Amino acid sequence: MEKMFKSVDGAITELTEQEVYQILEKRQIALEKIEQDKIAYEQKIATEQANKQSALNKLKALGLNDAEIKAIIGN
Repeated sequence: MEKMFKSVDGAITELTEQEVYQILEKRQIALEKIEQDKIAYEQKIATEQANKQSALNKLKALGLNDAEIKAIIGN
């Protein structure tokens, strides 16, 4: 394992094995949280796109054409 150091009151000391494992554990937890947040964001975007497409399909089912839909929603 790579040696890790800390600075305490200006003195540099080597981290204990326990401190290294704690840091690595916290880093792993942070990486997992980032991955979960990324997945949640991607799911949110996919849901929003699906909802938009569903709304467009419903408007078309009511008989509106693309130009009319564009006039309503501005896209």
